[in-house]
Amino acid sequence: MTTTRAAALLRQSPAEASATLARLMRQGWLVRVRRGLYLVLPLEAGHEGGTVEDPWILAREVYAPCYIGGWTAAEHWGLTEQVFRSTFVVTAAAIRHATETFLGTEFHLVRAKKSRVENVRPIWRGRERIAVSDRERTIADALASPDWVGGIRHLAQMLRSYRSTKDWNPNRLLERVGEVRSGAAFKRLGYLAEIVLSAESVLVDAALARRSAGVVKLDPAVAGRGRLTKRWGLWVNARLDASPSDT
Repeated sequence: MTTTRAAALLRQSPAEASATLARLMRQGWLVRVRRGLYLVLPLEAGHEGGTVEDPWILAREVYAPCYIGGWTAAEHWGLTEQVFRSTFVVTAAAIRHATETFLGTEFHLVRAKKSRVENVRPIWRGRERIAVSDRERTIADALASPDWVGGIRHLAQMLRSYRSTKDWNPNRLLERVGEVRSGAAFKRLGYLAEIVLSAESVLVDAALARRSAGVVKLDPAVAGRGRLTKRWGLWVNARLDASPSDT
């Protein structure tokens, strides 16, 4: 609940609404997240509330314009069984830190252009509509930045999971990769399509045609360059058949 929204609902001036919200906060009905933004506590929370029932809703209010992406979206769509502690948020708002905690909930934040954020469609989350990257956009984002899903090994597992579902749509995946505007993403897609997707021809052919010049790391977070594959312009510096806990 923002002061502006409260003023409209209560038919009060901004100053009067601010005073009303402050009073409700003192009475234990609200918790202030930041200046001008309050969280309405559920009745069962009592006067010792201060927890978040749905972090996605809080993220929408605090970091707008934004969408839920990365490992959180991957979990939502069943692309990974890995459990992450923080909620991954892609935002066009100014942020000071990569990690922030509100009311006991940790958010992992990355900055993106407003145009990239605004083209992500919302889904229904209970009675709320919240923007979350779809399956293909989640994978496309990770192809550009593997750390968004915890690294290239997790990404390879996500591709395998996605390929095995009835939602598999290689053309839509290519469309989403094109939207992130990353030549490195096409390099990683083509390489992974050959290694973990049995050389899925639609993906391989499109990736070969759209890969960028130069050489990048398969996983930018891994130290060392590994071996070079000239076909894809990649330093293969991570094993895809190892478990995520391996070093």
